[in-house]
Amino acid sequence: MVQQEAVVVRNAVKRYGKKQLVLDRLNMTVSRGSIYGLLGASGCGKTTLLSCVVGVRHLDSGEVWVLGGNPGDKGSGIPGPRVGYMPQEISLVGEFSVSGALYYFGRINGLDDEEIEIRQKFFMELLQLPPANRLVKNMSGGQQRRVSLAAAILHKPELLILDEPTVGLDPILRENIWTYLIQITQEEGVTVLITTHYIEETKDASRIGLMRCGQLLAESSPQKLLERFQCSFLEEAFLKLCQSQNNTITSNEFNVEDAGSDDLYQEQNKYEQAKAISEYKAVSERQVSRARRFKALLFKNGIQFLRYYGGLVFAVLFPILQVAVFVVGVDHELKGKIGVVNDEAGNCDFNNNFGNIWNDEFTCHFSNLSCKFLHNFDDSITIEDYDNISEATNDVQNGKLSGVIYFSQNFSKALQTRTEKMPNVADSDLVASEIQVFLDMGDRQIGLFMQKMLFDRFFMIFEDIMKNCNYSSKLADPPVRIEDPIYGTMDLNYADFMAPVYILTLMFFLATTVSTTLIITDRLEGVWNRSVVQGVKTEEILLSHILIQSIIIVIHAIMIMFLVFVVWRLECKGSIFAATGFTFLVGFCGLMYGFTISVWCKNHTAAHYCSAGSFFPLIVLNGCIWPLEGMPKALRWLSYALPTTLPSESMRGILYKGYSMSDSQVYIGFIISIAWILLYFVIIFLGLRSKSS
Repeated sequence: MVQQEAVVVRNAVKRYGKKQLVLDRLNMTVSRGSIYGLLGASGCGKTTLLSCVVGVRHLDSGEVWVLGGNPGDKGSGIPGPRVGYMPQEISLVGEFSVSGALYYFGRINGLDDEEIEIRQKFFMELLQLPPANRLVKNMSGGQQRRVSLAAAILHKPELLILDEPTVGLDPILRENIWTYLIQITQEEGVTVLITTHYIEETKDASRIGLMRCGQLLAESSPQKLLERFQCSFLEEAFLKLCQSQNNTITSNEFNVEDAGSDDLYQEQNKYEQAKAISEYKAVSERQVSRARRFKALLFKNGIQFLRYYGGLVFAVLFPILQVAVFVVGVDHELKGKIGVVNDEAGNCDFNNNFGNIWNDEFTCHFSNLSCKFLHNFDDSITIEDYDNISEATNDVQNGKLSGVIYFSQNFSKALQTRTEKMPNVADSDLVASEIQVFLDMGDRQIGLFMQKMLFDRFFMIFEDIMKNCNYSSKLADPPVRIEDPIYGTMDLNYADFMAPVYILTLMFFLATTVSTTLIITDRLEGVWNRSVVQGVKTEEILLSHILIQSIIIVIHAIMIMFLVFVVWRLECKGSIFAATGFTFLVGFCGLMYGFTISVWCKNHTAAHYCSAGSFFPLIVLNGCIWPLEGMPKALRWLSYALPTTLPSESMRGILYKGYSMSDSQVYIGFIISIAWILLYFVIIFLGLRSKSS
């Protein structure tokens, strides 16, 4: 029976893109219970090879057997707790303490807390780890590597894969680590596959493989390699192999020639090894429940959030700040300044002249009604007197005024004539009885506001004049009568109109901002792949992030509802619980959008560009700035499909019309939100699958 090997790689080919060949028909064999030192310069493919061995990446062609099975196959235990993996990067959560990091990796590998505690004490002494409560982000590079090494060894795996574990460590500590590795291979049968920059430290390895340009130049024990090349140091042997490769001597020739000194690696046995390995059914000795892994992931994500103080402040204060800014900045009447040129009464005796109305036996007389019109003007409009129209117009052009009001010299008399002799009024009296207004419509909102205020002011004063003349006040009403509205009120301000759209848009992008960088951070820090190697499923990582962030979204929704309906006292004619639920649903949709960005973008910069770049089109097209009815038909249909447009209409229906979920305006928004959430889920899983290939 052929000896069972721990790792066998045959004809491995791996490319990044079409041209970059990383592994070039590589063959490698690692025996059980041995230390295998994989040597080679940076960029030769060592890290890629190891990632294929642990199942994080997949070969383009060729075969890999690890502990008797193919990585990723059901029952192989790889990825899983049978392997311990220390990547070249630190691959630890910066917000973890030493103890937190070890507990996390211990739990996802099936250890109970008591075992973790015992082994933590052992490694604290062996690896001279920092104090247990020190955070990873506050450690030196060497300290971080020691904690990373402890996390890989903690659960006593069958196969230990270490990618340059001793970089930056002092010689005495490196010697202690090698002594420990030799001990566990001899006493516990652990297989160690290690890469290192320090070629000479692999003198204690059972076998070394010299790798260059994606190929294995030689595979032998250190002593035999030195004897064969008649060298005193392994670096000299490696240099000669590199020179030979440059002279077009292939790695297979070296392997065959070298294999003659060790019958374990004779060519006639390679086929038998592969056959025996393929027939071997690997069984994981440590089964870790999904619930235990998921609990560890929730612990990790919770610690990351709670110890990232900047993010914590953002999550708590940002919704309060945003709602407060909206209420203070938008929930007020507009202010304007208008110039008055009153040829009838000048400055109305410094506002002491209020105009006069009196009746004699036959008629009603008016005097200085311009002063009555200007007296006690609304506080939102400031009045400034001018002597002539040209001076006032010049100040409008200079931006000092929003408009000019002009009263002619015989304004009151002409208005009296107009009232008494309606059918036979001369054109000159009609013109003189008009209040002429010149507005700056360059600022449309201010101009329309001033226009409405002046119209309302005129009809109010004219109605009062009719009453003083003992006429029916209805004579002052225009021929169009605006009745009480079916929904809402006549004094609904702009902030009330914008509130539903603003609430949902705020929730959407708050959630997007929270989740945009989470997966990118896990990937860039290496925690994602390292967790996957230990058997954690990508869907478990994603769902744990979703659950933690959903709790934050619930908090945001409750905070915003409290600020809007309790503090601001916004009216809600429908169910407040339905409004809160709808707010959470749109927030969850934004959460999934953020995860979509995080999965598909390679770095934080690209993610922020996507998030910010999508914010402005959404604001413009969701009816917040301009009504949907004012858009071209094609653009309007595009707007309807956006995640916040129809949900905002649904929210407006709940707040101002008292609609329930059975009303079409409400449940259509609900359907749109659910559809977007499902679409994001599909895109996220497609992205995760493509990233793992």
